[in-house]
Amino acid sequence: MKKNAETANVHSFSEGEYTTAVLKAIENSVAKSRASLARHLGLSRTTTSTIVSGLINLNLLEEKSLLREGRGRPGILLDLDSSIWRAVGAEYHSGSWAFVETDLRGSILRTGSLKVAGRGPDAFLDCLAQGLAEFRRNVSGELLPAFGIGVPGLVDCDRGLIIRADDLGWRNVLVSEYVEKKLKSRALVINRNRGAGLAEARFGGGRGTHQIVYIGIGTGISAAFIVDGELIHGSSFSAGEIGHITMDKAGPLCACGKRGCLHVYSSGTAMARMAAALLSEGKESGLKNKKNQREPIDGEDVCLAARAGDRLALECLGEAARQLGLAIANIITIYNPDKVIIGGPIGSIDSPLIGYVRKEAERWAMPHAFDAVKIERAALGESVGALGGACLVLDRKLSLASVVRSK
Repeated sequence: MKKNAETANVHSFSEGEYTTAVLKAIENSVAKSRASLARHLGLSRTTTSTIVSGLINLNLLEEKSLLREGRGRPGILLDLDSSIWRAVGAEYHSGSWAFVETDLRGSILRTGSLKVAGRGPDAFLDCLAQGLAEFRRNVSGELLPAFGIGVPGLVDCDRGLIIRADDLGWRNVLVSEYVEKKLKSRALVINRNRGAGLAEARFGGGRGTHQIVYIGIGTGISAAFIVDGELIHGSSFSAGEIGHITMDKAGPLCACGKRGCLHVYSSGTAMARMAAALLSEGKESGLKNKKNQREPIDGEDVCLAARAGDRLALECLGEAARQLGLAIANIITIYNPDKVIIGGPIGSIDSPLIGYVRKEAERWAMPHAFDAVKIERAALGESVGALGGACLVLDRKLSLASVVRSK
């Protein structure tokens, strides 16, 4: 291994395992100087210096202050260069696209949103391309030549395709193909909750945690399983589709065609439907005002009302948490994670939901596994899904920067 690295030409490192290892070590603060990199990776100082110089030339690393590591001459502190390259990510939720621009550290430099004017995949894709084009025009540095995009539904990440989004009634939406034809730039596509989980693992409450499960609750519900900051996709990209775990095989019909899915009990759509049914029975609630104004009640309305102490909303939240807590208990028993992080537009609201879920999970999980897990609300804010999209671009910064610099 060492011999191959030392005899390789510097230009061959751009896609090589040694360059990737050096970049990851700096990014994760495992090593901070050429000397500590050489020790950590088992490379000679000459090889390490050659690789570092190549990364500096790509504007991926920069030299900072002197760093003293024990006796001897001080080294030079190395860090990601956050001054040049930019990544753009996007996420779709509730009829709107959210966009972010980040530096190489994942720090958000700019945000934006665009409401989709119409329904259906065509309007969805047209609005996406419009927003990405605007962000590209106004980028504050040099754009890494790809876009990361978080979308609803079951996603084939290799093909950039929404296989199915049951809530929306969509099938086979060619997201990558559309963006690449329209903007002449690579498009990387992921389920929006999987993307949000990736961002939470890298930059939020899951940072530095070995195994996390991120559960995103919005109009639907799905999860991300993440080990050491890396997402588990599964053999066909469906790892994390917990919204279609069967909770009761005689339960209500789900949009997927099965009965009793977690989605029909614990999603924002389910909470809203439950609240509307209780209001129709004549039960009192502050939510009645919205219904009287002929505005549709959504899951976020229910959570906000529950936070304010509304009894009907608390009843809906408790029922949703009962099934969600049972599902999480099974995940804890099977997967034994360090953390379960609950986010998404519904899960991120500071409501009693987390407390209810924690109590149900404790009731049903294997005690040994439950004692080792923390169940928390997501730490990142509204831009987390778009930041997850940007993570897809940042993961490819070495190859993307190399392509640009080779032209």
